[in-house]
Amino acid sequence: MTDQREAIAYHEAGHALISIKLGYACLYVTIIPDGDRLGHVCCEDPMVVGRGSKIEDALKVLMAANLSEGFHRGRKSWGDIEDRLMAKKLALLACNQNADQAETLINEMACETRQLVESHWSEIETLAQQLLMQGKVNLLSGEENVTANSPTYQALRAASMKSRR
Repeated sequence: MTDQREAIAYHEAGHALISIKLGYACLYVTIIPDGDRLGHVCCEDPMVVGRGSKIEDALKVLMAANLSEGFHRGRKSWGDIEDRLMAKKLALLACNQNADQAETLINEMACETRQLVESHWSEIETLAQQLLMQGKVNLLSGEENVTANSPTYQALRAASMKSRR
């Protein structure tokens, strides 16, 4: 097991688990390379289906991956350059292109995300370990076509909404 593979597992587990904790459904998470991606999650996008603070939720999901990777490695990490660039773009969008306000927003979301990652660290570790063993973890298993009306989706949504309160 390589350091890079472990870092990817924790990175993707961070994206997936914090998405779920914020109330977004996730179908699967994988560390099986696909094209130029070393891993990815298939979760609802806060910018598309978000409720309330769409940009703040999207920032937390982006930052959770890098914080999870950094916690695992024992040092700060901004990991994926694409996540970092997307976070900066979203913050600028939220702050009408004001760089100082965007930086403040990123710092505030980083603090909130750090608390989320720390409070759910054992779950992130468990998911990362599953990824290292299996390569891909189906988070909504047992149904081939998961829809917004499916029982599995509804159960995950209810559990996620409960965790948001």
